[in-house]
Amino acid sequence: MKIVPGEAALVFSTPESRTLLISDLHLGLEKEMAKKGFRLPAYTVKMVERVKRMADEYKASRLAVLGDVKHTVGKVEDIDWGAVPWFFDTMLDLFEAVEVVPGNHDGNIKTVLPTRVKLDPSHGAVLGSGKDKIGVAHGHAWPSEEAIATRNLVIGHSHFTYEMRDSLGTRSRESVWVTAEYEVGELMEGAGYKSKLRGTGKLTVMPPFNRLVGGQPINRSKSFEFGPVLSSRSVSLEEADIFLTDGTRVT
Repeated sequence: MKIVPGEAALVFSTPESRTLLISDLHLGLEKEMAKKGFRLPAYTVKMVERVKRMADEYKASRLAVLGDVKHTVGKVEDIDWGAVPWFFDTMLDLFEAVEVVPGNHDGNIKTVLPTRVKLDPSHGAVLGSGKDKIGVAHGHAWPSEEAIATRNLVIGHSHFTYEMRDSLGTRSRESVWVTAEYEVGELMEGAGYKSKLRGTGKLTVMPPFNRLVGGQPINRSKSFEFGPVLSSRSVSLEEADIFLTDGTRVT
């Protein structure tokens, strides 16, 4: 599994295929920002161009979106009927297969997804097989037992940032990747699964693909405790690796 330099994306390779992973698209965010007086060009088009560039560069044949496809919570609004089908119709032209793990913003998402897009359960899915597999979930709900058991779990949802200050006291925030070890048995127990598996696994928390969404700074107290996985005490947060999308390590 490889992080795409400068991007909020992963490439998961097996002998059979390459899958591009992205999370937190928040399609339709432009409408909310327009209400606040921000006039933006169609940001969805820019995200499509970024995906296309990576699909070409890495010869990816599959796309997996790890939740929060749309920005509206629960209901499907007018903008969703245009933005979501257009985005995924375009993705189906780029990839042989496209799947979505729904997030907490994705209520009724099935009604606006093209029928060829595979919709996974909210507790996630397993990509690959044998030794070449990873568990994927959005992160707002407990991952499936199978996803945890891969010992290589990838989630989104948290929108983590790192807050920096310059010599004048000006603050800025940058999206970050977070990787940490998790105790398989403890995470299974926290999720309510009666599993005898033990040992450690690797957790990867993705930055949001939509660069316009806000994020909570991880260098503030308790900001790690976001979602059931990170709040489960099964993750070694004190020893987590945190780095910007350009590869700069901040811890």
